This record gives sequence, structure tokens and C-alpha cells, in this order.
Amino acid sequence: MILLRKIKSAFFHFNNFRNKIYHRYASFKEKKNVHAWFKILIKNNPKVFIGSNINKPNGVDFHIRAIHKYVQHESVLMPEDKILQKITMDRFLDMYLKDFELSQPAVLHSHVYPKYINWCLTQRNKNKSIKWVHTFHAHYFEDYAPDRVLLDWQKEFNRVFVDVASQADIRISVSKWQQLFYKENFNIDTIYIPNGVDVQQCERANPNYFKNTYGLENFILNVSRHDPVKNPREFVALAQELPDYTFVIIGSEFSEKLFQEHYQIKPPKNLRIFDKMTQMEVQHAIAASRCLVSTSKKEGLPTLVLEAMAQAKPVVVSNEPGSMEAIDNGKYGYFYTLGNIEELKNTTLEAIADKEIGAKARQRILKEYDWRVVAEKLDAIYSSALNL
Repeated sequence: MILLRKIKSAFFHFNNFRNKIYHRYASFKEKKNVHAWFKILIKNNPKVFIGSNINKPNGVDFHIRAIHKYVQHESVLMPEDKILQKITMDRFLDMYLKDFELSQPAVLHSHVYPKYINWCLTQRNKNKSIKWVHTFHAHYFEDYAPDRVLLDWQKEFNRVFVDVASQADIRISVSKWQQLFYKENFNIDTIYIPNGVDVQQCERANPNYFKNTYGLENFILNVSRHDPVKNPREFVALAQELPDYTFVIIGSEFSEKLFQEHYQIKPPKNLRIFDKMTQMEVQHAIAASRCLVSTSKKEGLPTLVLEAMAQAKPVVVSNEPGSMEAIDNGKYGYFYTLGNIEELKNTTLEAIADKEIGAKARQRILKEYDWRVVAEKLDAIYSSALNL
């Protein structure tokens, strides 16, 4: 018995030792790979560093990728996708970003994430040849939080936006209403450069994809997520009110059980529920739809609404500022008062009967929100910052 305990103890200590060696080796290899990438960056000398890249399907990630894709200046995502294949964004920001020092003139373009924003401030203060550009996306309001009480991380993000990002050399707002919000509430001056839409990607959408894959077409669409600010319950309620129409909702974690237990509403039979999809699959869904409905309580400038407009689809949005700005207060789309399901129903019926507004909305997108147009404005800012 004593011998058995000694053997078990020996195995236990051996496994602990082996795990420590493995983790040390893995950490060493990880650090070596990241630092090798840093050396490549220094050698290639890109002019614009865009971050922080999270490589997850959300509006901010789509935004920074579009900048990287469309600006003429040589740019790099921080970190690149190949780094995020090995480690998380948080680990990169916590463990390695501080090791990267810039000595050449460059533009650092920050978006949302506090650790990257703080790094930009530090680098700019160390090197006067570096210019820092920050884009303000959505501020965290009570609508973003469960029970309308901001979580600690949301409070910290807001603090960094106001106290740190406000020190950037050039500050950008993605919407006019947000530009006014930061000026009136925090005396922060920003340049208006709108959120954009990748029209080229929208034009690759195939309406037959949804028909061939799911047997669905001419449906009323909502793309959302399980989040209080996205307010998916009102879309489910709309489907209940219009039983003769087919509805589709796409979003992370969505299921009949989730809607019943979390949102206290039973999805009707005319509503098809899908979990999250890729950005291209969402474009296929828009192409197959007859109308897009957004029930969000708060948006900066909603990418999804712009994408539907780019595909010449009628849109119905809630009367929150970002969505109203996208449709120019009803000139290029329809809106309803948040919480008023009867108004939402009637407005949706108007939208799907309108055969002209979609084409008008598309022309607005091509003129003002196409990333090829928006990127030219960013390139002008980068050139000015680099004194080119």
C-alpha cells in the first residue's frame, strides 16, 4: 500500500513536471513566432497599423478589415490573422504588443479595444513621427446592458474612449449623431467619416443560395444576436402579427428555447431561426429576402442596414439615431417607434409594397457609404498625418 502511494505520488509529480516543461516550451515557441512577425513588420515598414483585429464576425471587425482592404496606403491588421490562429487577441494585447516598438513614421489607427488604444497613446508619446488616429464607434449606453446597468468592462471601455482616445491626433466619428454626442457630452471634437459598406461583396450575393439550401425566398429578414441592445424579441412579435408571411432571423445562440426562456415569447411557425452565419451567407440571405427589418435599440451606423440598402432592398428600422441617419429620417427607408408592434407591422407592410425605395437607397449607398468612397477620405487623412 505504501509503495502504491509512492508510485502514484511519483506519477503525479512527473506529470506536473512534464506539463510545466510543455507550457514553457509552448510559451517560448509562441513568443518566438510573434517576435518573428514583429521583425517582418519592421522590415516591410507598413505605413498604417489598424487595430485591434479580433477576427470575429461583428461590425467593428468588418469595419477595420474593409479599411485594410480598400485604403491605398500600405496597412497591416494588428495582429494579423495568422497570429490569431495561434493565440487570442487578448493574449496578444496582454503579453506581446508592448514589445513592439516603432521607430519609423507611421499612422496608428485604433478602434474600440482599450489595450490597443493605450498602446497607441504610449507609442505616439514616445515617437513624435508617429500620428495616432482613433475612430469612435458606439459608446456603451444603458441599452447595451442587462437590466440597463452597464457591466464593469463596458464602463471601462467608455472611460478609455473619453479619457484616452480623446487624446488622439485625429479623431473620427462614424455617424453624425455620434459626432454631436461626443461634442455635447464630453467636448470631444471629431471628424465625420461614415461607416462603410463593402458594395463589391454585396454584389456577389446569390439569391438562389437560400432557396437551394433551405427552400426559402421572399422572406422578411432580421440579422441580430442574443443581446439586449439588438432587441430581437420585437422581430419575433412582428412574425406573430403577420402569420401569412415567412420570416427569417439569423443570430448567435438563437433557438426557439432561447426566445421562450430569455425573451418570454414563443416563435410562430412562420419564423425560421438560424444560428450565426458567415458574412457572405448573410449577404445571400439579404439577396433572397423581400425586406430587412432592424429592431435594434442603439446603433452607431448600422452596417447591416447599409448592406441591405446596397442590395436595393427595402428596410425598416427602429427610430434610434444611428438607424434613422442611415435612412435619412425616412427618405431612403421606413421606420417605426421602438416598442410599438402595431406600427412596426403596418410599416413593414408598407415597405414590402414599395417597389421604388430600394433603388433610391442603393444610389445613396453608392454615393456616400461605399467603402471605395469612404477609403478615399481615410487615405487623405493618412497622407496628411504622414506629411505626404
